Amino acid sequence: MIFEGISRTFSTLGEEQYRTIGAFWDEMSDKYGLENLRGLGYGWTDTTIEYAIGLKDGVIEGANCKVMLPDDSWVTVRGRTSELAQMYNEIYRDGALKYEIETFDNDGSCVIMYCR
Repeated sequence: MIFEGISRTFSTLGEEQYRTIGAFWDEMSDKYGLENLRGLGYGWTDTTIEYAIGLKDGVIEGANCKVMLPDDSWVTVRGRTSELAQMYNEIYRDGALKYEIETFDNDGSCVIMYCR
């Protein structure tokens, strides 16, 4: 599977990524609509995460990254966007991730797919 999107680097210090990636989502949602997008977390370091947002269908204008992802070994978790930090605390309890894909719906639900 290939993910194409607009990628930026975000700090993970003090869990700042929730605020800054949230602002990135707001920016992209204003332009493309929340339910048309998916986000990819990848390339973690001790203090940063690479995060890309792309379209669920098609290639987003201005795409600056193309990431080859595994076709299998994904785990799917469903929940509420308001509980995103708690969901990730549970996910990370079992160790670091290689990739995460997030989608959000206007009703406040979200889906996280991840692989280690």
